[in-house]
Amino acid sequence: MNNLTYIIFSVFGYVIIGFIIKKLNILSDKISDKFDYLSFNILLPLALIAYFWQIKFPNINTLSLLISFFGAGIIVFFIGFLIAVKKFKYKIDDSALVGLGSCFGNSVALGIPLMHSFLGKVNVMPYMILVLFHGLIHFTYTTLIIESYRNRTLKLHSQFFRTITGLLKNIVLVGIFFGILLNYYKVSQPSFLISPLNNISNFALPCVLISLGFALAKFNLILSFRKSLILTFLKNIIHPLIGFIISKYFFQLDDLLVLTVTLAAALPSGSQTYYFAFRYNSQKDLISSNIVLSTFISFFTLSILIILFSF
Repeated sequence: MNNLTYIIFSVFGYVIIGFIIKKLNILSDKISDKFDYLSFNILLPLALIAYFWQIKFPNINTLSLLISFFGAGIIVFFIGFLIAVKKFKYKIDDSALVGLGSCFGNSVALGIPLMHSFLGKVNVMPYMILVLFHGLIHFTYTTLIIESYRNRTLKLHSQFFRTITGLLKNIVLVGIFFGILLNYYKVSQPSFLISPLNNISNFALPCVLISLGFALAKFNLILSFRKSLILTFLKNIIHPLIGFIISKYFFQLDDLLVLTVTLAAALPSGSQTYYFAFRYNSQKDLISSNIVLSTFISFFTLSILIILFSF
């Protein structure tokens, strides 16, 4: 129990530190922006390259793992989408953003450090597979829904091509793919690189968590609070519940994969959902409020799940 408490508080502790630093203006925006760039565009990709380069891929039921997690996510997406259309009376493109906020989790900035700390280097591999496809799947169909509604005259294949091009610019995905390629072709890691890359990996995860705290400090919880409660309930409660049921009772996956699917689904709404809202100039208040509330609630929901799965 002491070890679990340490893992939970060490992960969320860095987020709180970043949040406090930003709220108190201890660092200027210029310095915090450079810190964010260093964390997400240099340290994290290098850490992911090192991890996937060294890891031995486990023999798991990958297809059932993916269907369990993303099937649950897509179900939750459309629940959020329908609530937005029927209850909030939003348009199709606005409703798609609500759906994304209901199912897209903070798989990188919070998920990687948390799952790495809790599961360890070997057992975290199934989760990293989910991270690999996370943005690719959810961002693709969300973008296609929004673009097809806003640009009804644009051909579908053109929209799809632009979506894939944008995903390939994601430095996190590039780092994962590059590490997998080095691993697949059995490229030996030079001895002089092993220690520096491992040190970077250990240093990168706390930096990413602090940067997450910086980002959360910029969002406003009060705006659209009531509607964000619905999104947070879908993301923090319904998503992991559906993921657990599908993985445990439908596919009957082993305990590690059920744990992986459930915890991955229980991660709070990811900050990248806000960039979608910003990019399309839609639902920025609701999405930002949801991110803060979902992250706060996840401290309790994730802690409870971790404790339950440990018994």
